[in-house]
Amino acid sequence: TSAELVKAVTFDFWNTLVEADDAGVRDRRLAAWLGLLAGEGFELEGDVVRSALRHAGQRFEGRWKANEYYGAADAVEDILAHLGIEVSLETEEGLLASIADPDPAHDPHPTPHVGDALEGLRSAGVRIGIICDVGLAPSTTLRRYLAGHGLLGYFDHWSFSDEVGTFKPDPVIFDHALTGLGGVDPSDAAHIGDLRRTDIAGAQRKGIFAVRYAGVYDDPGSATEGTDVVEGDAVITDHADLLAALGIS
Repeated sequence: TSAELVKAVTFDFWNTLVEADDAGVRDRRLAAWLGLLAGEGFELEGDVVRSALRHAGQRFEGRWKANEYYGAADAVEDILAHLGIEVSLETEEGLLASIADPDPAHDPHPTPHVGDALEGLRSAGVRIGIICDVGLAPSTTLRRYLAGHGLLGYFDHWSFSDEVGTFKPDPVIFDHALTGLGGVDPSDAAHIGDLRRTDIAGAQRKGIFAVRYAGVYDDPGSATEGTDVVEGDAVITDHADLLAALGIS
């Protein structure tokens, strides 16, 4: 076995550990907003509110690429401003919760075979971490998702962007993970993620073995950003193949 070559493995969160149900989230968020705003006497068209929610999503996207924090509270403020309305504090808290702490009945599912892969890594004595670019749902909610599926206990350390204060591909968040996992050298580490710009380019820049997981989202990259030519040191479409890709038997 060559397990001693890899001492630590970090995972991206969305579409690597947990499947992002983007359409479902958008629909439930819209329904929550329409209901809460109706309670304040604002009978707004669904398309109008959907457009305002989309506006906040685009604001997040721009700030993410610029490596600037943009959280649920920023989104609520932007959406209300976009709609040109003011609401009570109680309603504002409800709107915030619809984004930051949604109904557990709809918690998203882990990606196929990821639990087995985590078990295999733990059995091989590998330390396991998360390096996650948090969207509008904060790391507290993401931990809840993992705990609900019995996966939280596999992780020795977490590097969530809302706690570290920076996004991938910034080397700082990878350093945070390597330090938190016991001062692991980049050459002894691997990172698994789905996005070429953040996961693959970020890991490779640090000298970390990068595995692109294309089982949920097969990232085409961007020709304009030059990320279409960024590729993993290994590419897998099923977590059942992860240990073999890392040379762990």
